[in-house]
Formats: sequence, structure tokens, C-alpha cells
Amino acid sequence: MNIQPNQIIIFLIAAIPAIIWMYLFLRKHNTNKWLALFTFLGGMLAAKLIIVYQGYWDETVNLVFFKVSLVDFRSNIEAMVVNAALATFVVFLGVGAMEEFLKFWIMRFINQRFFKSIDDVIELAIVAALGFAFFENILYFISQWGNLSTGNFMVFALFRTTIVTMVHLLCSGVLGYYYGMAFFASPMLKIQQMKQKRHPILHFLKRVLHLKKSHIYHDEMMLIGLVSAMVLHAIYDFVLSINLTFFGFPLYLPIVLLYFFGGYAYLSRLFRKKDLNLKLGLIGTHIMPKEDFVKLLNEIQEIKEKMKEEIGN
Repeated sequence: MNIQPNQIIIFLIAAIPAIIWMYLFLRKHNTNKWLALFTFLGGMLAAKLIIVYQGYWDETVNLVFFKVSLVDFRSNIEAMVVNAALATFVVFLGVGAMEEFLKFWIMRFINQRFFKSIDDVIELAIVAALGFAFFENILYFISQWGNLSTGNFMVFALFRTTIVTMVHLLCSGVLGYYYGMAFFASPMLKIQQMKQKRHPILHFLKRVLHLKKSHIYHDEMMLIGLVSAMVLHAIYDFVLSINLTFFGFPLYLPIVLLYFFGGYAYLSRLFRKKDLNLKLGLIGTHIMPKEDFVKLLNEIQEIKEKMKEEIGN
């Protein structure tokens, strides 16, 4: 197997930014290196599966005993939705759902037994997104190599390794955050109760459906996470697909900048939240039995109430 110089260059152009992104988000965290590596490879696998699926949209797959025609949801949506702009947005929603769910599912499959905190979930979701973006970038670079001038290729590469990668990180980070809230639903509800956060809809559904609040909360967080990631992904793709200007100014430019700087700020803020660093995965183990955790929360609540009384007096 002969490796060409352009293949090495393409690999480095994709790999160096991925390493920088990894350092920026994981430098302050003691993430297991092997776990991070497998999660990164899992993200690459998710990208490969998406591309294989898309490659067979227009073909019939022969599975020896029977043949399968894969669903091309683009054509179905365009046939059902008359408005062209709305059809385009719904198609991008479908793409976002497919990409975000597959990244999430593979990340969850690899790491579910190792989650100790919500912070862990967000970190590994971001690692999976980096693997996805890395593989996707390599394919795009290969397809554009030789078709663009050197200057245009470098601009294209810079755009994909910064803006496009951040979109993947943001969507996966948001989904990771809400999945973490869902995964640790029971202790998170205890913490929010201590903070006197009310959940009237949760209480109503508990009375009507006769389900545990933690189960309802889990499903609520998962739904919010999936929808948020899908919509964020779809809005970005949709804005870049339309050629709109505002007083001669391209509409996509402020959206792109918002995703990049806003996305980085939002993810950084999540990592600074103290609640997300709590080792909730230890609750119920010999290290922190569940009754000890509840007792701790009650003690903290009592201290807060005494402080309020002293301030009031």
C-alpha cells in the first residue's frame, strides 16, 4: 500500500485541529485515554455508517436471500411538502436527527458503564463528535483536493475544521448534557428539590400517569436533548443552503459566527457548572450509599434554611 504525499497532508490538516479541539475541551479533565480513543473511533464509525447509508439511497442492496431498497427520505419529504423552503428545512431536520442520534447511540454504547457525572457524558459526547467531524473532514478534503486552488482549499479546510467542527461539538454537547441529566434523573431531581426548583408539569404527569417522577424526567430530558440537537443542526445547514443577503450582507455570516463563538462559550459554561461535576455515578455504591446522599442533601437544605432565618432576623 503506497501512501501518497497528498494523503499525508490531508490527514494532518484534519488531525491537527482535532487534537487542538480535544486539548481545549479535555485539558482540565481526567478522562480515561483509552475510553476517549474508543469513543473517537466510534464517532468515526458513525460517520462511515452515515456515508454508506447515503451511498445506497439510489441503489438496491442485495442481501443474498432478499433485496432491500433503502429509504431516501429526501425524495419522500420533497414529494409531501409543497413549500420548497420548508421541505429543505425538514430534510435537514432528518439529516440532523440521523447524524446526532447515531453519534449519540455509539457514544452511549461504548461508555454507558463508565459514566460517573454529567460532565463525563458531555466530554465523551464531544469526543465522539470530534471523531465524526475528523472522518467527515478527511472525505471532504479528498473530494476537493485538486479541484480548488491552494488558497481556496486552505480557506475551505479552515472553515470545516473550525466552524463545521464546532457545529458538531455544539449539537453533541447539548445532547450529551440532556442525556446526562436523564441518565442521573433520580439524584438530579433530589438536587433540584434542594434548590427549590419546581416541576409542576412533572407532578401533574406523575399523578395522571402514575409513573415515577424520575422516569418522566428521564424521558423529558431525552426529548429536549434530541430535539435541540436536531434543530440546531438543521438551522445551520438550512441557513448555509440558502443564498440570502441583508443590505448586501450575507445572512449566513452572523449565524456562522454565532454558532462558533456562542457554541464555544456555551460548552465552556457547561464545564464550569459545579453540579455537572458531582460524581453521581457513585451514589448507591459502597462509596456513597443512596441513603447517605439523601442525608447529605437534607443536611445542606437545613443549613440553607437556618441561614435564611438568621438573615431574616
